[in-house]
This record gives sequence, C-alpha cells and structure tokens, in this order.
Amino acid sequence: MKAKAKKALDEMLEMELGKCTIQLCLASLLEEDIPEFQRVTISKSIANEFRGVVGSILAKWGRDAESGDLVLHKYDASSKLDPHEIEYLGLAEHDSIKAQIESLSDLDGLEVFSEEMKFLAKLRFYVISVTNKQGKTAYFFRSYSPRRQLARSTMFGAVMRNGQYDRYDDSLFLFDRGIDCALYDDYIFIFGKDKFQKIFRFYEMLIKTAKATLKTIKAHIPIDDFPAFEAACEGHLQKIAKLKNIASKPYLKNLKLSDIKKAIKKYNLPIKTTGKGADEKLHFDASDKWAILRLLDDDYLESVMTGNQYEVNSKRSI
Repeated sequence: MKAKAKKALDEMLEMELGKCTIQLCLASLLEEDIPEFQRVTISKSIANEFRGVVGSILAKWGRDAESGDLVLHKYDASSKLDPHEIEYLGLAEHDSIKAQIESLSDLDGLEVFSEEMKFLAKLRFYVISVTNKQGKTAYFFRSYSPRRQLARSTMFGAVMRNGQYDRYDDSLFLFDRGIDCALYDDYIFIFGKDKFQKIFRFYEMLIKTAKATLKTIKAHIPIDDFPAFEAACEGHLQKIAKLKNIASKPYLKNLKLSDIKKAIKKYNLPIKTTGKGADEKLHFDASDKWAILRLLDDDYLESVMTGNQYEVNSKRSI
C-alpha cells in the first residue's frame, strides 16, 4: 500500500495548479455522524487566494521530496509527526471516513451555500477542491469553527468608509493559509494530526468504542479493581485513545503477566501486583492513573547505543 500512497502523493505534488479549477465547500455537522457539504460561490480573486494556499503547501512538500527529506508513514494514532513527516491512510480501510466525505465525489450536485443559520451554527471544516484538466480532483481539508465567522464571533469589524471607520455588519469568513490533510486518489495525507482527528471525529468514535476497547483489555490483562480502572479511563479522552492503541497491538493477546513483571522490574516502575499464582493481577493505583496504561502501551525502552533507559510519549514501529 505504501508504494501506491507514494505514487498518489507524487501525482498530487505535481499538479499544475494554474490550469486547475478551484472550488470551496463548507461542511456542517447537522446530523450525528455525516457532515453536510455546501458549495460556496466564490470570485476569481478568492479562487486564486485558495490556489495560493494550496500552492504554498504543495511547494513546501515538493521541496522536501526533491531533497530527500520528506518521510511518508502509515497513519498511527499514537505517534507524533515531525515537520518533515506526512502520514497516509487508505479510504478502503476506513469506512467511517469514506462515508463522511462520499458526497464530495459530486461537487456540482452539492447544494449551493445560502448562509442558513442552522448550517452556520455547526460548521466543522472546509474543503478546497482542485480539479485538473483530466478531471482528477484533490481535496484539501481545514478545520473551521463558527467563531471564525466575524458575524458570529464576540468581535466586531471596522472598515474605512468616506474617510472614517464604520462598523462592518455584513457576514465575513476568516480563512487562514493552513491545510490539515488532503485527499487524492483514495488516500488521505495527514499534515496536522490533531486537526485531522477533529475533522473526522476520531475522538467521538473512540468514546463510542470505549466499552469494547476496555473489554478487550480486560480479557487479556489481569487488573485488580477493574471497575475503578475502567471509570478512570472512560472519563478521559487521552486515556481512551491510549487504550485504543493498546487494544490494537498484536502483542496484547500473547502478553503474559510474567513478561509484564519483567518490564516493571527492569525499568523500576511504581506498579505492584496483588494475589499469587493464577490469581495474581496488576494493582490499579488511583493516585497514578497513567501507570498501567504507559506500561501496556510499551512506553519504555533501552538504548542499544548508550544503555540508557527512557520513557517515550510517541513511537512508531519499524
């Protein structure tokens, strides 16, 4: 898959933007799961502004690719992106994302934006579509909030009229020059992970699957006072995300308490066990709710070069 993703990225970076058609769509979360898109009628000058936004992003990544500095990784929810890294995921593996953006495949069929208050109140992101002469389209996503619409914010605008500043009362959308992720040829390329996860509601999905995730952990890892551990995790998004990451690890089903105890001893971790023999379990200490999560997520390592031991907050399997 990585070779296909790399090919798609290269094609996207080589798009001749000056010969492409630019359109803008706003996405509002009127329903619980699927955003509604509306196409915004924009002037040629505004289209050129968005062309410039996309162009600067593609130029930056293009320079990194030419110099050999650009690194492409498969999406990993627990890792952190460095400035020279891009992550990708295939829509074929993420039905929830595919369903959220399916209507973008027919841009001309989208309803034209008409400033309805209900739609404006739940704006979530916007999309810059770039279509080349061959009809292939790249979509560039940016997180958005109704607070950035001047007419709906706590701020007010002033504009020069007849030699003096007067109040600006018309609707005004404020766009910046960033891009959080892009879609091309059924691959999403992620530049800003937090905003990407916000756009596609990863945290909401994590909350919905928290019970199943905890059930998986419970089935494979003996933890005393599991209800207390469960309650501590369910009320905290970052803990739920870490649990989800643990549950997805291939080593979880084969992990033995004896292996866990070796790690506790090796890294001198403040985690105790209760019981003996078949009844032995990890002790959940409410004064350090992260301890077991860090341990199960394999957050500890020893450098083969220096022999030093570390706790890491982001890692990627190799």
